[in-house]
Amino acid sequence: MADRLFSLVLMLAAVALGVAAWQLEVPFQYEPVGPKAIPLILAVLLFCCSAWLVVRPDRFKGVYERSLFGRHVMVVLGLLLYAWSFEILGFMLATCLVSTVFARLFGLGLRHALLYSVALGAVGYVLLSIVLELNVPTGTLFGG
Repeated sequence: MADRLFSLVLMLAAVALGVAAWQLEVPFQYEPVGPKAIPLILAVLLFCCSAWLVVRPDRFKGVYERSLFGRHVMVVLGLLLYAWSFEILGFMLATCLVSTVFARLFGLGLRHALLYSVALGAVGYVLLSIVLELNVPTGTLFGG
């Protein structure tokens, strides 16, 4: 029942994000898809994932252990670190570092975590920079 209530709250947050993104207007167009695209895509994804939780809630009824809570706290801190380091390190390096930490937190070996994070950074860069033609930061550390 808690999963369904939480997912309904997330669905409301997704709708609020979608409404806020839809009203976003800028006086100039600096990217081909405009500033609305990413928040709208995120709102749709959040809504879809939340709807999936309403239909099929988690079957795990175990105790919320201290180690799981610690990993969740580390994920939140990692996301804050990612947001802080994004402009300094650039998209690729910040994404590689944070995704390596996340992969290690959830049980992936170091070699596989590094391969995963490099692939995630490279594919993400190609999708955002080349396919969507968005301005992706290279990082002030590297003169960008």
